[in-house]
Amino acid sequence: MTAGNRDVHTWLTERVAKYLRRSPEDIDTSVPLADYGLDSLTALAITADIEDEFEVTVDDALTWDHPTVDALSAALSALVGEQAQAAHTSGEQA
Repeated sequence: MTAGNRDVHTWLTERVAKYLRRSPEDIDTSVPLADYGLDSLTALAITADIEDEFEVTVDDALTWDHPTVDALSAALSALVGEQAQAAHTSGEQA
């Protein structure tokens, strides 16, 4: 999985759709996930999936702080990009 915003956005839309038992095409990525019935347990499950998929550590409140797929994917893309840059920089110093 690359850190490009489109890949993160697509993955996240598919993951959210799975938990909400909907088709990814049925998810309006600008609508707050709570409007779809996302609850706290599902939000935590999505957070855990994010950590597993992208090998990052995120705050449990990430989903609530970024309540839409668009906002969440932008935040996640930035985080993944920062982590990749940090890894690249530390690799150059080794």
